Amino acid sequence: MSATPHAGPEKSSEPEPDQGGGEGVEETLREEREPDPEGQPERDDAPLFVPEPSPVAPRPGERGAAQEEVLVAAAQAFMERGFAATSIDDVARVMNATKGRVYHYYRSKLELFNDVTRRSLEMIHAEVAAAEAAGGDPDRRMERMVRTHAGMILRERAFHRTALQGVELHLRIAASQDQRAAVADLISLRDAHERLFVRVLAEGVAADRFRPCDVKVTVRTLLPALNGPVFWYRPREGETDADRAAIVDQITAFAMSGLRLRP
Repeated sequence: MSATPHAGPEKSSEPEPDQGGGEGVEETLREEREPDPEGQPERDDAPLFVPEPSPVAPRPGERGAAQEEVLVAAAQAFMERGFAATSIDDVARVMNATKGRVYHYYRSKLELFNDVTRRSLEMIHAEVAAAEAAGGDPDRRMERMVRTHAGMILRERAFHRTALQGVELHLRIAASQDQRAAVADLISLRDAHERLFVRVLAEGVAADRFRPCDVKVTVRTLLPALNGPVFWYRPREGETDADRAAIVDQITAFAMSGLRLRP
């Protein structure tokens, strides 16, 4: 394989992002939940996409290896089937385990979906924040941030594709004040990530390293472009780390060329 493999759009069994009003998800949540290990139906009275406090749902950095395995399997299942079509049984099958193993950590598919979304946002923000903290002028920091973000999207595609579904569905469906308050931690993580890019871009504009621009508009255009590989990238048989690095190089060069002040 060449160092820059073709990674264009391909036909895939993965569902395309829902472009409607979330009716399929709402219909799924109206249906009876699959029974839990004790034979009781899952709760159906919770508001849409509201993570409930749980004694077994740890805060960031507190998840153990066994729970991370559940999240990895869930991310893969949600990426392949979408939220509405995925069941707890599907997640268990990815792990070659029983669904009781999933229920040990999560009381419902919704709670699991929320934690996959949260994990994605935590991972990418921590990596990009570390890249920015390594120091240097705004151009060097921005290039590291862009490269790190793009690399994480390729490396953890299942998590990040699920997270893009999750944030959009939260914003579209969780319309009440209480529901929005319940997902504030997810939106806060997303916004903190955006603010990091805004701050470094603003520093670069002030230092005449980046072209004058509305920094918020620019970042809100940049980040969806960096997230784009979740939809078109497909790992190929025999693909190497060098192949993936070449894709990240191309994405980074494209993004930085749009930001830098030309002589």
